[in-house]
Amino acid sequence: MMRACMVAGLAALLLAAGPASAVDLVVVEAHGVRLAPGQTVDGSKPLELLDGQQVTLLSANGQIVKLEGPSNAAPEAQVKGGNTDVATAVAALITERQARMSEVGVVRGEKDVKLPEPWVVDVTHPGTSCVLNGTPVVLWRNDNKVATKVTIAPADRSWSVSGQWAAAADRLWMPANLPLRDQTSYVINIGGRLAPVTVRVIPAAVTNDAMRASWMAQVGCDTQATALLAMLKKK
Repeated sequence: MMRACMVAGLAALLLAAGPASAVDLVVVEAHGVRLAPGQTVDGSKPLELLDGQQVTLLSANGQIVKLEGPSNAAPEAQVKGGNTDVATAVAALITERQARMSEVGVVRGEKDVKLPEPWVVDVTHPGTSCVLNGTPVVLWRNDNKVATKVTIAPADRSWSVSGQWAAAADRLWMPANLPLRDQTSYVINIGGRLAPVTVRVIPAAVTNDAMRASWMAQVGCDTQATALLAMLKKK
């Protein structure tokens, strides 16, 4: 409840993004239809969805629009005008997901983690981490800051890259050409401790922090979404 209230109080900070335009709807997820995450669709044109097909879209002001087939409506019809309370929506989604995970007995231990910034990959907890398209990946740890070897590899171990994490350092920048792919699982080995991470790449079409916060919350990067809202509060 406290977290939801804190995030909801940041709503005004996200209103400057402005209303969504007809061509600024970005695909977050799609099921049964040939649309890829990061692809843009013209919200003024009908989007035909057959029975069972689903698509989640993101507007320029950070609003999430979910469509299910059968449908042939123009997506912009569901985009609310005026001041959309993105922060409250983000908080509600995170709270709902955490409650659902608690009900099924899934404990990830991320609830009380506070990231120093939203663009770091937490290697102390397994889960989903979001990274910005075209930027180097930054690993982050909040405990046991000793010098150690770090290796990152995809789940199939088709390649790996290693580096040295210096003592007392909480962050480690990975090589700029590290080929991390969206919706792909990786295993990060930190001195023998394994940290499974699923990467979600925030596409270039997601152009402002309101959109990024909604994208993060929608795909499961809860702690990063919370950190982004907290960073905006300080501005």
